[in-house]
Formats: sequence, C-alpha cells, structure tokens
Amino acid sequence: MSPLRRSPRLAALATAVALVAAACAGSDGDDQAGTDSVDPTPSSSTESPVDTAPAPDTTEGSAGPTATLTVEPTPYSPIAASAVVESDEPVVVVVTARAGDHVVEVPPTANAASMHEIPIVGMRQDLTYELEVSLLDGEGTVVEQLDGAFTTGVIDWDLPDFELVVDESRAQPGVTIVEFDRWNPPDDAPNGQAVVAIDDDAEVVWYYRNTGSVGAVRQAPAGTMLSHYFPVGVREFDLLGNVVGNYQVAPEPVEGDVEVRDADALAAFAEVFAGNEGDPEAASLVADWVDLTSIHHEAYPMPDGNILALSTTNHELTAEQQEASCPGDDTGFAATSDVIVEFEPDGTVVRTWDLWDVLDISEIPGSAMCSTDRLYESEDFRDWTHANAVIYDEARDAIIISSRHTDQVIALDHLDDLGPQASVRWILGAQGTIPLDGDAPYHQHAVQLQDDGSILLYDNGNFRPGTEVGAADNPAYSRAVLYEIDDADDDPAQWSARQVWEHRMDDEQGRALYARFLGDADRLDNGNVLIVHGGIDMPDEYANARIVEVVPDVGSGGDIVWDLSFGDPEREFTSYRAERVPSLYSGPDWDL
Repeated sequence: MSPLRRSPRLAALATAVALVAAACAGSDGDDQAGTDSVDPTPSSSTESPVDTAPAPDTTEGSAGPTATLTVEPTPYSPIAASAVVESDEPVVVVVTARAGDHVVEVPPTANAASMHEIPIVGMRQDLTYELEVSLLDGEGTVVEQLDGAFTTGVIDWDLPDFELVVDESRAQPGVTIVEFDRWNPPDDAPNGQAVVAIDDDAEVVWYYRNTGSVGAVRQAPAGTMLSHYFPVGVREFDLLGNVVGNYQVAPEPVEGDVEVRDADALAAFAEVFAGNEGDPEAASLVADWVDLTSIHHEAYPMPDGNILALSTTNHELTAEQQEASCPGDDTGFAATSDVIVEFEPDGTVVRTWDLWDVLDISEIPGSAMCSTDRLYESEDFRDWTHANAVIYDEARDAIIISSRHTDQVIALDHLDDLGPQASVRWILGAQGTIPLDGDAPYHQHAVQLQDDGSILLYDNGNFRPGTEVGAADNPAYSRAVLYEIDDADDDPAQWSARQVWEHRMDDEQGRALYARFLGDADRLDNGNVLIVHGGIDMPDEYANARIVEVVPDVGSGGDIVWDLSFGDPEREFTSYRAERVPSLYSGPDWDL
C-alpha cells in the first residue's frame, strides 16, 4: 500500500484514504467576491518579532571576500523576508533557512554579483529560522559563509482550515498555490480574496493579498507572478508582493461609442483599487476602436512578452435582439460582451477580439440575459457571454477562450493585422463548428492547452440536459474533461473533436459532486491532473471547495492521490483556481 502523509489536522481521521467533500449552498455568480478596499498589508507583517533574531543582521566574513548580510521583514507578507548580501567581489549566493525540521532551500542565484536582494519565501508562520548564506565563486566553491535569523509572523487574514490527505509516492512534488474567498463573513471578519501556497503538510508557506478580487495567479516567465484584479486591472508582482507591472482599463468612455458607464464613478472606483504607495503608476489599457470597461478572470503571458486579458464592453440592443435575448422583458437593457485584449508590456493595446463580432446574440442569447444578477457595470447591462479563461495556442496561432454563458470553447485566429479581430477558427460546444464525439461542456471554466494540442477544462455542468440538481436519478454533476481536437487538415470540413477522458466523483454524502460555479483543471508534470471543484453548491447547505490530484485512467476516472478540502457550515470558502508548482522560485534569476 502506498504511504500516505496527512496534515496534523487529520490525525483523528479513522481511515487513511478518507475522501473529504461537502455539498453547499452558494451564490450564482463567478465574481461575487467582495471588492471592498482592503489594506493588503497584514498588521503582523510590521509586528513580526524579528527583534528576537538578528534582523537586520550584519555579519562580517572572516575569510574570502568581505561580505555583509541584512535580513528584514517585508511589508506585504509576515512569512517572507528580504535578504541583502553585499560583498567586495562578485559571488553566487545560496540561502538555506531552518526552523526545527522545516527547511527552506533558496536556489543559487543565476549570476555572480556584488549585491544580491534575495526573497526568502517558503517559510511557515510563527517560527524562528536560522539562515545559512553561502557565497560561491565562479567555480562553485564556497568562499564565505554568513549566518542570520528571521522570525516569521502570523498572517492576519481569515485563512481556511485546510484538510489534506496525500499519497506522496504518486503525487506531483511541489507546493500548491490556492486562491480562496470567504463567503458570507461576519461583519468583523475580512471580506475578499487572497492567495496562499501550501505544502504537503497543509501548512501555508506563501501569502499574497491584493486590492480588488485577485485571481488566476500564475508564475510569469520572469519569475514573477501575474494576476488580474477585478474589476479594473492586471498586476505583475514579485515573490514578496511588490508590484512591478500595473495595468488598468481607462476610466473614460471612447468618444463615439455608446456611453456605458458613469466616468466619474469609475474613476473613483479605480482610485480605490489603485494599490499601495510605491506601486508603479498603472498603464492605461485603451483601444481606440472599442470601449474597454473592466478586467476580469484571466491574465495570460504570451511567448513574445505581450499579455492577454479578458475585458468587457457594452452594446445597445435593437428591439428584436432584446426580445430574442429575454422574451417578454420590456425593460430597456444593453448586453455586456467579453473582449479579449492583447497588450504590450508598456500597456499599448495591439489587438482585441469582441465576442459581439463573433457570435449572434439573437441566435445564442446565453443563459443570463434574463437574470437579475449583475456581475458587471450596472443593472442596465446584462452579462451575455461571461468568458472566464483565455490562453494562446502558439502551434495553431490562435486565441482559445471559454465562454461560460454560451457553453462554448472558441478558437479565434491570431492574425498579423493589428486592431480588432473577428476570425473564428472553430467553436466547440453549443452551435459548434466542429462535430464532437462525446459529451459537450456546460458553463465550463479554465481551458488549458496540452502538449499534443488537446484541450483540458473544468466542466461545471450547469443546465446539462437531462440532469437536475439534487435529483436521485440523473443528478447534476461537474467533471474535468479532455478533448482531442483534430484540425490539422487543410479542409475545415474534415475537422473534428473527441472526448478522450473525464473525471467525476462523489461528495462525502455519496452524491454526484456538483460545483455550479468556479473550477479549474491542470495537467501536472508527472501526467496527473489537478482538479479544483471550487464552488461546491447544493441547496440548503454551505459553500466549500475540494481540490484533488488524479492519476488518470484511460477513458475516464483515476486514483485520487492528493485531496484537499476546506469550508464548513461555520466558515464558508470557495476557490477559483489552484496551481501546483515545483518551487515558488522560477525564472532567469535562479540556477534551477
């Protein structure tokens, strides 16, 4: 039997392979997370008891180069430190931090230099770490050793109680970046989203908190992190939480377009989400040909250094379009469509794809045009397509998106021409342009491209034909699903799609697990699939999340080898996405 490693919180579990899940009652929208302005600096980050250790600690080397080490807390996380190493000769630096049995290995710096600013991340809360800092010459020989210490603080945020079961022999090594949101908190509890990384003991080893609703956090090629912060922008930040790139939609409507918002109100709103003192000024994302009104759900780094993001714009409807969208509703309303935005590192918008130019709202009105939920802008604008993922497929030279409210995965040609784009390669799902052998997705999330060109995604299953939430027979269910896309032939009439794998599971009550909002599915380096059931939601219960790593079988199913649950009736939590990374350290600054 494979060895299992448990979180200390699970010591009382009677069985080693318990699969913990719960059904819940949630809310319909993907973006209902609190957007109150919250100071992202935990109070403990400035009160961390570093006075019990030499931080800042300056130690003179007795041999080799003359060098000093300074260790200080950081303003945005109480469990991270900044180490500055200065020497009179260029050196490579390696840092090891130890607190009892817990060891953090910072990889060697990629280059020799006389001054290094090194983020120390991976430490746990409320521990004193002894630091060993080795200085290496060009031959890799240790020429000096410096010592220091750092005592971590406690995260001043409402963290979930993570429950975790791990089969270490089969699970992908690394740490797991988990985005979470507290639902229906009491008045005295924090409201909004945060991001942590946890290790296989379910201990938090990295923390990030942003203004606005932070989401889709991923490692960027530079070794930084990239995320959106709904409703206004994209941020790139380093491991210590310092913002190094900042982008926001412009606050004024484009002249000539339909005036879709109150410019003064949006400008004030943007000021609330401006970030912290010292952040770089936000570059304005402006397209002369379309009025961009938000940033949401995804920020995706392209191979050439450009960034893709999801935005929105609004369109007035004719009487015929309004009647087709919501029959019998004579209230005047406009449609909010999604706009994929490609912009350069300086914020220059080079291409956009407006789904209004791709889909016909009269033929595919989506599922929410008659809804009273207002996820964007105001009650005058209704959420038509609700895209929630965008990626770039370099082999196809295509943009691939998930349009949740229309039950479609859409591949759009990435043309050399700049400006507005509207060339569709194929559509998978409702009104698909390629035939599908298998079951179509419904209200899906998180499209991920595989090495062979296939598409992995999270299929929430809302409104799946023939199913009903809570039914004893044919209940609603969610799943991870993999589709093979055959579009290599010169003749598009020969193209096709085929379902090649899916994974469904039951909740702890033995019912089909159903998460009607949020979700993610990622292929890991070892071939396993990390699945985020982010918004488990059953009537009259509570919001919770379950994240599992599956060793996929052929066709369907697979063994669960990593199983994380959080959220309970007293403290409800959901999760938008999760990422397993080999290390928090990545990019060109490190010799990995």
